[in-house]
Amino acid sequence: MPLYELGVIITPSLSDEDREAFLGELKELLAKEGASIVKEDVWGKRNLAYSIKHEREGFYLFWQYQGPGTVVKPLEYRLRVSDQVLRYLNLNLDREMQRARKMEKVRAEQKAAKRDKKGQRAEAAAAAAAEV
Repeated sequence: MPLYELGVIITPSLSDEDREAFLGELKELLAKEGASIVKEDVWGKRNLAYSIKHEREGFYLFWQYQGPGTVVKPLEYRLRVSDQVLRYLNLNLDREMQRARKMEKVRAEQKAAKRDKKGQRAEAAAAAAAEV
């Protein structure tokens, strides 16, 4: 099952009980769809860079969860229609990690090619110096 990361900014005006109830609903939705939360990171109340829905602060929460791809659509629908959510972002970390590994491999190949060119130039310079 792929690994996903969900970042959510919730309205700070919610009481702790209401916020926990909302997060409980999200956890139930994940469990019902066959996903499990691997890591939970709560940042708490933070200032926003710009106002969203006339709010200057937001409650930040990040979850990493594993589950089938069928969990994404109902979860994002629930987040989209909820008045408590200011913003959310759901990422497929497996895809992001594959992309990062691919870019790392390309960069390593480019470095190796650059080193080979420098080595060839040094050999050519040494051969030219030997001829003189």
